Amino acid sequence: MFREYIPDKEGIFLPSIRIEHHPLKGYICIATVDIHPSTLIERCPTIKFDAGILKELYELNDGRTVFHDYNFNRPGSALKGFSYFSMGYGGIYSHSKNANARWALSVIPNDKERSTLDIHATKNIKRGEEITIRYVNPAHDDILWFDVVEDTIEEA
Repeated sequence: MFREYIPDKEGIFLPSIRIEHHPLKGYICIATVDIHPSTLIERCPTIKFDAGILKELYELNDGRTVFHDYNFNRPGSALKGFSYFSMGYGGIYSHSKNANARWALSVIPNDKERSTLDIHATKNIKRGEEITIRYVNPAHDDILWFDVVEDTIEEA
């Protein structure tokens, strides 16, 4: 999952984003147009699941799996025993301490069981620039499970 690259030359998924391979980060999201602050970049469908599954997967696989790396939690949701897995490009946005976008889990109106992972620009993002989000609150940077790579990608 997310390891095999399938070119999206026609932008059929999202015309404002393309996916590229970065030698240190893996797959990353690149803006194909200028994006202004507060712009909704993507609204990713999510799958809600019992958070206990993560513990079982960890034990079955003797460590982390792709589900550990690509799940999102709304404040308090883990305490209530559930988490969310993002569809779309939600799992491809790289982490940055200086992110130019943010993520938020949003409940679909009139359906409290369904949510989307919404990605909004927080800064001006230039065409050709990598779109990044902050995975965790700055107070919790110590829980990141990888070394942060802070270089940015920009087209000339």
